[in-house]
Amino acid sequence: MRARTFFTAVVVVAALAVTPASASSAAPADPLTPTGCVPTDATGRPIQLGQADNGRAICLRRWQRLYVTLAVDPVRYPNPYNWWTPVQASGDVMVALPLPAPPPPGTTAAAYRAVQPGRGGLASYRDVCPPEIPCGAPVLPWRVTVDVN
Repeated sequence: MRARTFFTAVVVVAALAVTPASASSAAPADPLTPTGCVPTDATGRPIQLGQADNGRAICLRRWQRLYVTLAVDPVRYPNPYNWWTPVQASGDVMVALPLPAPPPPGTTAAAYRAVQPGRGGLASYRDVCPPEIPCGAPVLPWRVTVDVN
């Protein structure tokens, strides 16, 4: 068994040594293989994300939970049209979890559990213009890349 493991390791190292760097960087990552990322919280505690995490890349361990809370001031923005849209997950590395209670007005909340290695993402957006008055302001996007080991 040990000889077989050693042989496999030698073959992998040899293959990596002869593969040109451009070939390995040009191919897209296989979404079902571990990403090799270092967990954002190595203890496996749940990760909490908010508006300030926009554009961030995080790494989760398998079965680790992730919570998202995006909020606006409901007094300043009383119309739900101006609140963050429901958080959408892409890829199949996470599954949505139920929330224990509805979030307060002006708050968009989501919960996920990492279920398999690979890469996925989370996204939401909000419009700052009132629905009845086009103000020309851009829509505010929120995105996070999620790698799971």
